[in-house]
Amino acid sequence: MLEDRPYLKRELARIYSPHTRHRKAALKRLREDILRCRDLVAALEATRWNRNCDSYTARQVRLIAYYLCID
Repeated sequence: MLEDRPYLKRELARIYSPHTRHRKAALKRLREDILRCRDLVAALEATRWNRNCDSYTARQVRLIAYYLCID
């Protein structure tokens, strides 16, 4: 279960893809899956999502967890 707090992108990517060996591969998979889900992208954009930021806010993490079914 994810804690209700901000996460670094690399930290959330490791939780999302725990069996991926390389951090960059986990980040890429998370990024691609986020971009594939149009509803998630729209919800993130409503939170003033900055794709270049190194972290996600607690609200963004909740949205990502909901749309991508992360426990």
